[in-house]
Amino acid sequence: MRFTSAEVTYKRQGIQAQKTKVFLQMDVSEDSPTPEQPVDELAALRDEVTRLRNLVGPSEKSYEDLSRDSRTARDAARSAELEAGRLRAQVVELENDVRRWQRDFVWFRDRVVKKIPLLGRIISRFGRQ
Repeated sequence: MRFTSAEVTYKRQGIQAQKTKVFLQMDVSEDSPTPEQPVDELAALRDEVTRLRNLVGPSEKSYEDLSRDSRTARDAARSAELEAGRLRAQVVELENDVRRWQRDFVWFRDRVVKKIPLLGRIISRFGRQ
């Protein structure tokens, strides 16, 4: 529902008259500020945003670029952490394999090499050097 400027002025005057009648004890004057029209307020806010942008500098586009870069860096960090975790798991697996081979070597040495004296002497000579 849109009003013409004459209708708005008439309504404002009626509201002001009601205020002075109702709030006589509160000493409300007829000169009290009236709310601005939403269009003027919107234009004023846009002007203020323009003024602040001129002072500060960045626009929404640079903010979007910055947030996109931030998300890209976050994703890269997550993938690097995942890769580091995968490599740690691989290192643990290799360490387990080495322990198993060492255990198998000890078993082989104790069971087989020490049972054959000549072979045991040859291997122990290589171990001393």
